[in-house]
Amino acid sequence: MNRILLLIHVFFFFIFGLVSILNHFYFRSSGLDYGIANQALYHYAHFEQAQISQLLPGRTLPYLALHISLWVPILSPFYYIFGSYTLLVFQNLALIFAGIGIVKLAKLQAFNPRFIPLILLQFYTGFTIYAAIAFDFHDNVIGACFIPWVWYFFIQNNRKLTIICFMAILISKENLAIFTAFLSVAMFYHSYQYHLPNKRLAILLFIGSVVWFLAASVLIMPSLNPVQKFEQLNRYSYMGGSLKEILVYIVSKPLHMLELFYKSQVQPDPYELVKQEFLFVTLLSGGVFLLLKPKFLLLALPIFMQKLWNKELSFWGISYHYQIELAPIISLAIIAYVSSLKSAKIQGVLLVLTCLLTAFTTYLFMQERKAEFQPIRENLYLVDRYQAPFNIGAVNAKLNEIPTQESVCAQSNIMPHVADRDSLYHFPYIKDARILLVLQPQLNAYPLTTEQAIFFLDSIRHSNYWREDSTSLPLRVFTKVCD
Repeated sequence: MNRILLLIHVFFFFIFGLVSILNHFYFRSSGLDYGIANQALYHYAHFEQAQISQLLPGRTLPYLALHISLWVPILSPFYYIFGSYTLLVFQNLALIFAGIGIVKLAKLQAFNPRFIPLILLQFYTGFTIYAAIAFDFHDNVIGACFIPWVWYFFIQNNRKLTIICFMAILISKENLAIFTAFLSVAMFYHSYQYHLPNKRLAILLFIGSVVWFLAASVLIMPSLNPVQKFEQLNRYSYMGGSLKEILVYIVSKPLHMLELFYKSQVQPDPYELVKQEFLFVTLLSGGVFLLLKPKFLLLALPIFMQKLWNKELSFWGISYHYQIELAPIISLAIIAYVSSLKSAKIQGVLLVLTCLLTAFTTYLFMQERKAEFQPIRENLYLVDRYQAPFNIGAVNAKLNEIPTQESVCAQSNIMPHVADRDSLYHFPYIKDARILLVLQPQLNAYPLTTEQAIFFLDSIRHSNYWREDSTSLPLRVFTKVCD
């Protein structure tokens, strides 16, 4: 059995690499946010304060003003081994770490040993994982991978390791403190339900979560931001302009907040189908067990709230990383429910059906969806995603010729590869950059339209201030020759 589990872990580590590592190798990773993370990684690896210069529109902010995300500085020493792939490698390892935690939790819960590979396969095939890693690195993915371990050590009454794993979630991103507050409540309820001796620990962890969130959002992040604001609240601005106003809005309109789980805050809005698609896919991917085990639905509630109450469309659907925490939560709910069934036959049938439905749902929605979708990055079954879009070696060789002390402006999918410098700007905000990097005809025009970007580049070509090097096509290197 252990050999089978090891093979599953190794196989899916390879699969995860086919998503995130291959995307980065083929220049499909993005400046926002992977270029940001890699520039911070470079600074921390050199014991420098991380100043992020590539924000739109041409802004520079301290890394910790964007999010209190501490995994990048923690992992920065490995920059000297894995370079620009560092964070992707550790993100994939973290997912395997979560899988190991799920196995140990299943064993602790007297789960039928024959069925443990099935719960592991269900976790590794869920859409939330592939949606997250298809869009590079995010600290909350690593944080989510500690959820099964917190639950495992808490049930064992191992206070020291519970606190360590709990802190690992907290340091991943400031908004996860909201999640850990709900996690603490669920832990307290579990202790009360099963007469466990660790209720006081759950209370202390709840208090710590609330204090940390308030400290990060009210004191730390605004103090690092030139505008002295916690800018993440802008995503909920239709509720109010401050944390207090938002809380009052939520409490005073309970029915409206319930509607916002499946409707848009603006009516009529045909795009609210994206929310409904997400809820449907979540149910098919094991989310129905959240309804069967309500304490885990409580655990998932802050993820649904932060995602579906957001005013921005990109948060609502099944794409991106905004629901990664649901993957281990659903696994916990499945373990709890199936373990409560007395018939081994019913357990086996239920797990096989859940595993098959989860995998098929992931496959189906890799082909087509209502949410924002980039098949070349997300669809594992698309043949084109395994083909190099151009001569990768030649382009990398040219990029390696650019000194790290040189200021650079680059299009989005080049930025993560040249983030090892103090001054890196997002195309088309050149600022004081002396080198401009684009791929043409494979031009990533964002945030411009393609027509605007082509016009901009043509104006650069026809000026007397820039020299173009096209010896490593499709890479175009524009070097400033005079001010």
